Amino acid sequence: MSFNLRWVILFCERQAVFDWAGYTHSLVVLGAVCCCAVSQHHFDKHSRIITANAQAVLACALYRKTLSLSHSSQRQSNTPQWTDVLGEVECVAELVVTLTCLWSCPLRVALCLGLLWGELGPGVLVGVVLLLVLIPVNSAVEHKAKQLRKTQQIIRERSEQLIKEMLQKYQALKLLAWESWFLQRVTESRARELEVLRILGYLTAFSMLDSICMPFLVGFSSLGVFVLGDDGNVLTPSQIFTCLCFFRLLRPPLLELPGLLCVLKQAQQSLCHLEKVFLTEDLGASQLVTTKGATEDIPPDSPQQPCDGCKDKLSNSDEKRDHSLFQKGSGEACRLYLRAFGWHWVSLTSLVYLSVCAVSLAQDAVLGVWTGEAKEVQGLEEWRELRNSRLSAYALLGLLQALLVCCAAYCLTCGSLRASHTLHSELLSDVLHLPVHSQKTDTILQSFTQDMQVVDEELAKHLHSWLKSLLDILSTITLIIFIMPVFSLAVCPLIMLFLRIQQSHFSSGHIPIRHIEANPVVSVTCLECVTHCVEVPLSGPKHREACLTHCLQASHQNLLVKYNKIITESWAVLQFDGVAGIVLFLVSLILLETQSDSGFVALALICAFNIKEALRRYPQAASDINIDMLSMQRFCEFAKVEKEAEWTVTHRPPFDWPRHGEVKFRNYESEASSNCTPALRGIHLTILKGEKIGVVSRGKADTDSLVSCLFRTVEARSGAVLIDDVNITRMSLHDLRSRLQIISQVPVLFSGPLRANLDPFAQHTDAQVWLALELCHLKERVQQMPAQLLHPVQRTSLTLSFGQRRLLCLARALLARVKILLVEEALPCVDIETEGLVRQLIHTEFKDCTVLWLTQNPLSVMHTDRVLVLNNGQAVKFDAPSTVLQQGPLFSQ
Repeated sequence: MSFNLRWVILFCERQAVFDWAGYTHSLVVLGAVCCCAVSQHHFDKHSRIITANAQAVLACALYRKTLSLSHSSQRQSNTPQWTDVLGEVECVAELVVTLTCLWSCPLRVALCLGLLWGELGPGVLVGVVLLLVLIPVNSAVEHKAKQLRKTQQIIRERSEQLIKEMLQKYQALKLLAWESWFLQRVTESRARELEVLRILGYLTAFSMLDSICMPFLVGFSSLGVFVLGDDGNVLTPSQIFTCLCFFRLLRPPLLELPGLLCVLKQAQQSLCHLEKVFLTEDLGASQLVTTKGATEDIPPDSPQQPCDGCKDKLSNSDEKRDHSLFQKGSGEACRLYLRAFGWHWVSLTSLVYLSVCAVSLAQDAVLGVWTGEAKEVQGLEEWRELRNSRLSAYALLGLLQALLVCCAAYCLTCGSLRASHTLHSELLSDVLHLPVHSQKTDTILQSFTQDMQVVDEELAKHLHSWLKSLLDILSTITLIIFIMPVFSLAVCPLIMLFLRIQQSHFSSGHIPIRHIEANPVVSVTCLECVTHCVEVPLSGPKHREACLTHCLQASHQNLLVKYNKIITESWAVLQFDGVAGIVLFLVSLILLETQSDSGFVALALICAFNIKEALRRYPQAASDINIDMLSMQRFCEFAKVEKEAEWTVTHRPPFDWPRHGEVKFRNYESEASSNCTPALRGIHLTILKGEKIGVVSRGKADTDSLVSCLFRTVEARSGAVLIDDVNITRMSLHDLRSRLQIISQVPVLFSGPLRANLDPFAQHTDAQVWLALELCHLKERVQQMPAQLLHPVQRTSLTLSFGQRRLLCLARALLARVKILLVEEALPCVDIETEGLVRQLIHTEFKDCTVLWLTQNPLSVMHTDRVLVLNNGQAVKFDAPSTVLQQGPLFSQ
């Protein structure tokens, strides 16, 4: 096709006599474009289909092989994890494309070098050497980026563990009012991750330089050597166009060749691992399974049930929620991301990208003008002056382009990091402000891991591709119209055709297909179910048949999704190439008809030739952004969820509130929480200061409701709770919760230093902390730990007994020195001596404190001053323990 366009330029230079020759050249160009597009379309489509088929066949063979092994054989075979094996299957399947590149890349390099040698002679070697020098530089940058990604993955896993811990111990975090402490820990971990992302972002400057500036540098060096080597070497428009095209064609195969060796090495290792799996000894022919009759006579405890559960998971509320978000569109999500990106960074980034495109066009314009002026030069000195001035201008434009590319990378990195920091902070704040009973662990964890990964790594990259391709298209069309104004008549029809193809491509199901493939929640691969099926011990052939049937069905569905994606993408790319071919045909036809200056002909053809790549990138980038906006829409949904009351308010109680610990319930009624905990109804009683009250209920739900009302995890529907005659609804949550303490039935310790679990805000001295541990008989135990107070709880929790952890929670309450303490009944695993020590310390160290003992065992609260009996959210009895016992069964009413 490049030769056809070269003929067009030569035709304009020679001013052909026959009118039909120009139309012939244009038709030949159109035919070459169509043949190239169709052949490339079929090659790409069939390569991807063969790769998908190979991957599916290998995966199904692994299913059959693994299910034919006993559980003990699987353990003794030392095979890799199932997820790793599937990754190796994908690596081996990619050999279909890799083996093709092994012979095609050297052939393409040889053809390009030969043709370039014919145009520039030995000068072409300078550009080739420069490309070869850049190969190890690219490898070094990629190696550094790979190391940084590993570091980022480690930091991200630690942050993910923090988020998981926060969600698992969310209620304890709320009751202790430690949200700000946990917020600080997550923020510090996030800051380390963002620092790694910042360095990775700066490395993108090199990749952008490589993709944008390297073609210029290679062309400039080769053309410069050609014209400076001999004063008789005069560049013609046909030479410039041909050289620039071939240099662009030469760069991809040269950069691919080193990577092919790494891919082959990895594929060899994967083949060895798969061979080890396939050569593992089977159980025997009698126990090998088939897929016939797989659903007959399946016992209730068969693995088919987990498979069905996984199938149900595909239609759960998360999938429906994602589908609903997809139907809403991405307008609000785009505004949210751009606001987090920063409107000033958005404006600056767009301006810099526009400047990069303008400079790139200016470089080609300099070459076009140079060749036009060269025809009018008379004399050697005038030629040298023109040559030096145009080469200098060309070099300055290249330097300016490099600076602008670095500025673009800097602006993109700063804006994306600002968006990542802002969105993560807002999401963390939204989650920490959720009520205790309304948080969904799986959904929140997905937003902090998968969705944030999209924001950190994918969105900025896709926005770069979208913005660059859009500006390339617009700038190219503008320059072509400037050279040939008549082309403006075809712009509107071409834009309508392009948008029509893009709209039909999206409406044909491409976006939903990509969403299904990319979203692990609704992925038809059912990886978790497959992993369960192949890893649990199986007891009989029927069990294996059921599991294998489901695995094959999942693989079949996955293959169908890939087929649909390949076909829709290939057909769309072919149509976009058709639009690019029409543009090139119209440009060549108009140029041949008007017989313009050959320099401008070459410039216009270069622009038309390069628009093909931009037309391909733009729809793909728009599709990627549309998928990414699903993550942003989930952030929008979190921002709209109803939050609990404010943590802090302007009007705060005195620092020593409550002084007495008197609690009054005045016709109090509360709403039922989302976990169906019964609401308190009509509670009207007074707990005097310093009283020890036993709260007895038939089930734990009633005592949980009492805790919820005092800590305001559930708000009042009517009535009020007064603590020292202050309505608790008038104060902030942190002021209220920090003045109360609860020793939960399940003692909660957080990851981090032991001291932070007792005094996270460092409000007490080490001496006070040691005193609290000594009172709880834990001082000697802590002194035996290597780091003592700074010993990490991750290892300590394994060495401390359940009772010792309960005593640590009591030490936490001792340091708080509150006036109201709630104590839940200990679990049976706590020994009697430890529980006796807890009771003794509460009676001695909290003698002036109001204590509520929450239990379902009436005999355990006979030591209290009065007993409150709750039944279905109502206070049925409230009197001295002896009186309550004399009145008969506790729950007789």
